[in-house]
Amino acid sequence: MKAIIFAAGISSRLGELTKDLPKSCLEIEPGLAMIERMLLLLAKHEFSEVRIITGHAKDAFLPFIEKHKSKFKILETLYNDLFKERNNIYTAYLTKNILDESTLIINSDLVIAEKIIELAKNEIHNNAKSFMLIDDHNKIDEESMKVYVTDSGKITRVNKALELEKSLGEYIGILRVSKDDLNKFFSSIDTILENKGFNLYYEDAIDRIASEIEVKALSTQGAMWTEIDTKEDYQKAQELAAKLKKEINTKIEA
Repeated sequence: MKAIIFAAGISSRLGELTKDLPKSCLEIEPGLAMIERMLLLLAKHEFSEVRIITGHAKDAFLPFIEKHKSKFKILETLYNDLFKERNNIYTAYLTKNILDESTLIINSDLVIAEKIIELAKNEIHNNAKSFMLIDDHNKIDEESMKVYVTDSGKITRVNKALELEKSLGEYIGILRVSKDDLNKFFSSIDTILENKGFNLYYEDAIDRIASEIEVKALSTQGAMWTEIDTKEDYQKAQELAAKLKKEINTKIEA
């Protein structure tokens, strides 16, 4: 199995914290960066290839690559040189030659329970369809990446602008695109970029073709997770990481 971690953004809402660092390089536990925590989880669950798409402060990832590369067949960074001008729709575009049905797209600003990786791993092994991890247990708000889902579990819309009352829950930022859906996914991305939709997200590419593809809403089953956008989020993420610490070996090698 493989993973591609999207980590190109500037994260301006974190102010001075991310002036010289990507937010996934911030410490989430004493002596442990958020990106390291994700790498440890992926290694534990036998992901053999991990690529991190960088942009802002790209060299900050190099020490983590060097430190953890022995855990993977491939651990490397790819550079998005347009990270200042374009949103993660362009980061997704850069995966065109490496994304396949055995790969998870993972947003870099996540702190997740191990169970979430287990759910995704099992789904890759047991189901050929595309899926998005959806938190259908916790309260959502206007900022949530909301989803509409049919009774059979098929996602029909994914967008922050959707109505709260009609939404099943929140997309947490982990996606698998099936072999059958890859061409349509990238065609949708191409169309958005050709129309200069540089401020859009890869979720918009999914949203526009949701009626043409089969994307399953894979429940987090109440497993804990959070994402970081603000300083308040960062504090909450540190608290969550402390609760989840026993799940993975976070020993830092000398």
